[in-house]
Order: sequence, then C-alpha cells, then structure tokens
Amino acid sequence: MRKIAGVVVMVGALFGAACGNADEPASTTSTTFVDATAAEADSAFVSHLQEELNHLGYHSGHVDGVWGTETADALVAFQADHGLEETGHYDAATAAALQDAAGDAGALSVEALQQMLGDLGYYDGLVDGDYGSRTEDAVSAFQTNSGLEATGSMTHETVTTLVERHDVEVEQQHITAAKSNGIGGVENLPSGSTAASDEWLQQGSSGSDVAELKNRLTALGYLPGDAGDRLDAATSSAILAFQEAEGLMRDSIVGPEVEVHLAKPEAAGPKSDDPGPRVEVDLDRQIMFIIDAEGTVTTVNVSTGSGRQFQSAEEGKGIVTAHTLTGEFIVQRSIDGLREAPLGTLYRPMYFKGGWAIHGNPYVPGYPASHGCVRTANDDQDFLWTVLSDGDPVSIYGRNPDLPPDASAGA
Repeated sequence: MRKIAGVVVMVGALFGAACGNADEPASTTSTTFVDATAAEADSAFVSHLQEELNHLGYHSGHVDGVWGTETADALVAFQADHGLEETGHYDAATAAALQDAAGDAGALSVEALQQMLGDLGYYDGLVDGDYGSRTEDAVSAFQTNSGLEATGSMTHETVTTLVERHDVEVEQQHITAAKSNGIGGVENLPSGSTAASDEWLQQGSSGSDVAELKNRLTALGYLPGDAGDRLDAATSSAILAFQEAEGLMRDSIVGPEVEVHLAKPEAAGPKSDDPGPRVEVDLDRQIMFIIDAEGTVTTVNVSTGSGRQFQSAEEGKGIVTAHTLTGEFIVQRSIDGLREAPLGTLYRPMYFKGGWAIHGNPYVPGYPASHGCVRTANDDQDFLWTVLSDGDPVSIYGRNPDLPPDASAGA
C-alpha cells in the first residue's frame, strides 16, 4: 500500500522519526467527515480518500488532494458496488461503507502506522505496509499503554491518540534537540501553521501556474515530479528543497518571497567543482547536491542526525547521540531494496561509513530528524541510484557538534 501523500512535506503537519524509521501521519479515518462540502474542500482528507479508493481498486489517478471528476467518478463506482445512492459525494453512508471496506488499512497508512509505533517503541518489525500479527500486537500494546481498549485495530480514537503522543514524544523533541545543538539551520522552520493565501501554490493546487512552477524548478535543478499541472508530494518536496537552498521559510508553499527567488535565485551550489558522479550533503541547509558524470547538479531535500539521545542498537553502547558524520567518504556498498536495520527500515541504502548511509524514507522533514543517516525521499533515492555507484565520492559538511564519544554506526 502506498503511503498517503496528501500531507507530506508540510512541516507543521509532519511527524519526526529516526534513521530509517519514520513517516508522516495520514489524515484520520473516514468517519472524521460526514459533511460532503467540508470533506471535499479539505485537501488532506481528499488525499486520504483517494488513497483509500486506490487501495480498493476504484481510483487510479493522482493522489493530490484535489476533488475533481476522477475522484467523484471513483466514488460513484464504489457506491454502485456497495448498493449506495450514486451521488459521487462523500456522505455518511459512503463513509461507513468505506470504513468497512478499508478496514485497518483505511485508518492510517500502514507504513506510517508501523513507523510511528516504532518511534514510540512498540514495533520493531519491517516497515512493509503489511497489517500482520506483529503490527496488530504493536497496536494492542500501544492501546493498552494509552488506556484504550486493546483491540489491535486502528480505531479513530487510536489514530488520534497515536498522532498526539507522537507529536509530543518524538516530533517536538527532534526540533528542540536540533535547535539546542545548533545543527541543520532550523531557524527558518515555521512556528505553527502557515497562514497562506488561497492564491499561493501549495499541496493540492492545480492549473497552468503549477505546470510553470514545475518547469522552473526542473530548470533550476530540482525534482518536482511529472510534468502535469497538479502540485503533488514530489513538487512539495522540491519546493522545500528550494526554500532550504535559498534560506527561506520551510513550508513548501509558494508565496511572494519564493516567487522572487524563483525568478532570481541566490543559492550557492556545490562547494567543489570536482567532476561527478558524486554527492555533497550540506547539513546547514539540509540539502544534498547530486552531481552526475556530465556535471549536471540536482538538489534534493535531506534530513540528517537530530542531535537527540536514543538507545543504541549496538550491544553495550547504551544511550547515544544522533549524529551525522562530516568529512570525505565514498559509497562503500549499496543494497537495491529494503534493508531491515536495528534502527528501522532503510530504502535502497548507500553506505558511506560503517552503518551510516544515504537512504530513502517516506518522511523527510525540513530539519534534522534521523539517527544520523542522510535521509532522502524515496523518489529522490531512486534518482540517486541512476547517478551514484559504489566507489563514488560522498562529501558531508556544515554545522554539527563534534563527533560525540557515544556516537554509533547508523546513529
């Protein structure tokens, strides 16, 4: 099952994680909304609905948070198959039928569920999207510890409690630790929700302006996804990388200041003019430069060591500090697939020293949130694999505390 894309990259709506073990939350269950007008106007909810309809085989279009004919037609088909009035709108009867049809997978993205439970210490299995016995047992343990009925199913109350606890126990600690350690350039993180104008481009926007935005980001060396006219998760990630590179507010929203910089960018590029293929990771701006064999530079968002303390997976190490190494390295080995490591699941990791790796993850916020690995979006990691190979150089620089004595591989 694909992760829900409707809320990715918007920092205020995302949840922190450790190296290879995190994700953003999906929106809550279908029963949250019973008013069609309110539901269909909420982009995060529409993304969730599209994801559910995709999972059930009724929707094959973009998961973009935009209520359009594709979404309405998919809902009509679902309603027809379940003996409901074919309105093409989200009403209470449709909500109940979707909840029954989607089951546990509809309550929260299973990948997100597994990774959030992992962050809180309830799940240590593979983050694979399979709602199996290990996931069910972890949900039951979480429910028991949270004073909820231990059903093992993701009820609305369980989702709400999980999101609230993750925000307090994981997310806010990541941000606080990053700021106290002076790493990752977190001074431009939004404080609370962003009051964006309806005219500004953001997740769920569509039209010719979005198509022009994608073309511009592509021309500037970012990865905004396909050439369509919808602002989806990949485009949001590219906007975030652009904002980080330019030293702007990190909210994945194209407001007036972003437009000025898009017209006349000021960001410094790679420090070195050495030939590629190679990569540079800038800890200050939380970006990575990918330089191919022809010298073309592509800039992507990354998330590195949070500076938080955590329980090491290495025997006898105890409590250690999340830290990303700086210096000059090479890709020592690569795994073309999922790697279930002690600290979580890594997507297509490229190891550059011991257990430290550049790897894909469903959740890459605009600030340091890993155990020490260099985390990229899964799509960006796929792109990296087209450029980088074993033996290619990896340069990491920027603000980071001196290597702590308690740092461990993969921390």
